[in-house]
Amino acid sequence: MNERILLVEDDPLVLRTLQAVLKRERYKCDAYLKPEDAIAAARDGKFDLIISDIRMPGKNGVEAMKSIKEKFKNSSKKDVPIVFITGYADDAVLLNAEGLGEVVLKPFDLDRFLMTIREYL
Repeated sequence: MNERILLVEDDPLVLRTLQAVLKRERYKCDAYLKPEDAIAAARDGKFDLIISDIRMPGKNGVEAMKSIKEKFKNSSKKDVPIVFITGYADDAVLLNAEGLGEVVLKPFDLDRFLMTIREYL
């Protein structure tokens, strides 16, 4: 597989686990603990999917994804699908996230999560 995924998750254990699962599934995965690092990495526009936690210190996942989308709004780069992962069901944040991509609540079934990823790739 040549699909490249940008993963943003502030919990190191969750980040390593998801990164290992995605690599096992033969996806190329660039993983970041900080949203600011993910925004910088997204500048090359070579990602086929972004998976982002929502609640993170500093810039949250929704704000980070808006920043990424804004960078490419007037460019020829394709619109990259976003899958948000969160353990919090805050209605306002979820509504904002749902406007940008799909939301998967933690804890999630790994097989179902991978099926969601395959649907976008």
